[in-house]
Parts: sequence; structure tokens; C-alpha cells
Amino acid sequence: MFCSPSSPQGPLIHRLSLAISKLAPKQWVGLLLGIAALLLGFAAPLTALPSPVQNALGIALFALLFWTTEPIPIALSSVGVLALIPAVGLLDIEQSLAPFVSKTVWLVLAGMALSLGVAKTGLGDALASWLQSRLSQRPFLLLCQLHLIGLGTAFLIPSGVIRVLFLMPLGIALVERLHVHPSPHFKAAVLLSLLCSTYFGGCGLLTGSVPNLVLAGQYEKTQGAPIFWATWLYWMFPVIGFLRTLVSLGAIWMLFGRHLDSHVIQRVPSPSSAPLTRVQRRALYILLAGVGLWATDLLHHIQPAYVGLGLVALFLWPRWGLLHFGDLVKVRFALIAYIVALLTLGYALDEAGFNHLFIAACSEYLALEEYGWLGKHLSLCLVALPLDFLMDIAAVAGVATIPLMELGAQHGIAPLPAAFSVAMATTLAFLPYQSAPFMVAYGFRQLSMQQLVLAQGLISTASLVLLCPLNLLYWRWLGLI
Repeated sequence: MFCSPSSPQGPLIHRLSLAISKLAPKQWVGLLLGIAALLLGFAAPLTALPSPVQNALGIALFALLFWTTEPIPIALSSVGVLALIPAVGLLDIEQSLAPFVSKTVWLVLAGMALSLGVAKTGLGDALASWLQSRLSQRPFLLLCQLHLIGLGTAFLIPSGVIRVLFLMPLGIALVERLHVHPSPHFKAAVLLSLLCSTYFGGCGLLTGSVPNLVLAGQYEKTQGAPIFWATWLYWMFPVIGFLRTLVSLGAIWMLFGRHLDSHVIQRVPSPSSAPLTRVQRRALYILLAGVGLWATDLLHHIQPAYVGLGLVALFLWPRWGLLHFGDLVKVRFALIAYIVALLTLGYALDEAGFNHLFIAACSEYLALEEYGWLGKHLSLCLVALPLDFLMDIAAVAGVATIPLMELGAQHGIAPLPAAFSVAMATTLAFLPYQSAPFMVAYGFRQLSMQQLVLAQGLISTASLVLLCPLNLLYWRWLGLI
């Protein structure tokens, strides 16, 4: 039965049909493939796989296709995932919504509130004004400087999400101040330089990304000894941190920077020498206190989420703070739905038994005893890699580290290099949905999905093909393996 335009359902159906008619070809492909994957997963036609595993894979493929192509808003597809998982019995409703109270979600919320405070007080613009007179107007040197800034923040702030929430507003302000002559590539080059250097370069530090900390926790659980910050720095940072930052620089220069001419960058006249206002100084002091606490978390053991919430409390303090509670409505809560859905999806795949079956199958079919030292360590990395495409890479670190360490032990691989081999896989993010910092950056709507996919895909592919084997050679040279 059709609804007339005058009926209550008429405008809704009209808006829906209008939205569908505006879908791009890639969105149509994502829509159709996503629905097909979902229906196939529910039908569970494969007798070799348990039905819950097929259900979970169907929902996972549906989510990943919808999140990547966006035929509907990401928040809406995320809510759909949260509804589907308990509907088919993979998790109960309490388990599905449990990530809402996780430290990860509260850290993201705190970071978004702090980013809002930086924007409202004008501190981001003031810092951009201070920076613009110190940055080169030559495109390649500018991108080098931005990569150093992004990598440097990884030493100070342990959460990639928090770093992105600070660096993106700063980068946007820099683009506005340096970008006099229009160029479609300039904004992408600046923002991706900050984003990719702080994420990919930061993975060379123990505290540089959440997956590293999760993996270190799993290692300590089995070995009874921690992986120290200096240990991670020594074995991972030279290649996975520093050299990968150079790979990021090369990739972004090749994709965007080489199209820039020197005349594209020109400093906008601004009162750069004007001192910070009282409000801006107060915001800066609060943030510097937070950076100090984040940078010394190995000493005081206060979780980054608690530090972030404490800073938000200072920003909201009555008659002294810089934000009002009403300002929090501007926080992008849609991003929270996505992060919760991604975490819940990882739990559902694990609860259904997919992770165990996948690793067991790889263990059975991989003849590691026939491989040399290079092949054995690369195999551990490659076994973990497909899981990166089905869940957040922090979840991969949680579910794959111990089984793959056990697999390595069966073939003479020591625990530490086995764990680091898995870590090489969990530092790769080919697509934005694989890691929360990239989706946080995408939420600013300053970078297109295509730009993110191109940059991430090129950096991660180069890392897998070139840097992972090189890192193993580095370990061999220094005697780790």
C-alpha cells in the first residue's frame, strides 16, 4: 500500500527515496554488498562453520562495507550493528552495550570535550598563529616539520585519539592561515602529515597506541614480566616508528605534496605576536598539566581516561572553568556509537568462536617447521593481519597475542620476538574503520574517505612489504632472534 504525499508517512518516504537517489555508485555497491553479506550470514549456508560464526561474519562484513562506503550515516549503521548482535543471540543486550562504560569510550569523550574547549577559547588559533611564523613556506620542508610535530606528540600524549583531537584543530587553523591560494591538495597534505605521523610513527612507542598497551598486557599475563617502555623503544621505534614516519612523509608527498607549488603557501597577515589572553593561558596551563600526567603515566599509573576526565572537570569548574555544561551538546556523540559498535563487534566475533577457529586453522595449515627464522616471524605477523580487517586492531591485540605466542613457542620462537611480530600486524591500519584515531579525524569532515584510504593503504602496504622484513633483519642483527 502506497502512502500519499499528504499522509504522515509521505514526507518520510519521500526523504528516504531522495537520499537513495543521491547515492554515488560506490555507495550503491557498498549498500548491496553489505545487505547481501548480512543475509548470507543469517542464512549460514556453510556446514563447516558453526552458525554463530557465520552470523558474526555476516554482521562484520555488513558493518565494514557500510562504514567504508557510507550509503547511510556511520552513526546509523553503528546503531544497526548494536541492534543486530543481540537480536541474533551473539551477545545479550548488556554485553552489547558494555563498551559504553569502557575507559576507551570515556577517553574519547574527554578528548572531544577538551578539543571543544581549545576551539572555544581560541587557543588553537593562537597556537597556529605562533606556529605559522616558524614553519617553512616550501611544501616539502613544511611536511617534514609537520611530521616531526606529529611524531613528537606521540612521546608526550599516550592516546592516539587524544593526539588527533588536539592536532586536527591545530592543523585546520594552520591551513586557514597558510593556504592563501586555493589548492585541493594542500589541506589533505597538512592534515594527513599530522595524523599519519602521530599514529604510524607513534606505534613505535609502547605508549603510542592502545594496541601496543593491550599486547603488552597480554604478554605480561603469560610471562609474568612486563615489556618496558625502553624495551619497546629499542626494538620497535627505529623501524616501526622513525622509518615508518619517513614512509608516511614519502607517501603523503607522492599523493598530495608533489602537486603543490611554493606560491600555494603564503602566510596570512595576523597579530601573531599578540600575547595569549587570560582565558587562553588558563586553557594552556590545564592542557600542559594533562600532557605532564600523560607523559609520566609509567610513574604514577593513573589511567589516561582518568587524566582526561580530570581535565574536563577543570574546564567545567563553576565560575572558573572555560566551558559550560551546555557546550557539551556540541560533542560529536555519533562517533561514540561507532566506537562502541566496533568494540562490540570484536567481542561478538570472539564470543562466537571465530578468532579461535581462525588461528587454529592457520596453525594447522602453516608448516612453520619448514620455514627459516624470517619466514617463521613473518608468518606470525601475517596470521594476525586478516583479523585487522574484521575488528578494531586493539581487539586483535587482545585476542591474537597469546595464541600466536603459543604457536611461536611450538616452533622455537622466543616469547618477546613472537609478541613483537604480532605487534607489527596490530600497528597496521589500511582503512579508517580499523583504528579509532582515523575515524576521529574523519569525524572533523575535513578529509574525505578516499584521501584517508589512499594514504593509509599506501603507508600500511609499504610497511608490510618493506618495513616488517627490515625490522626482523634489525632484530637479527642485534641478537633478538
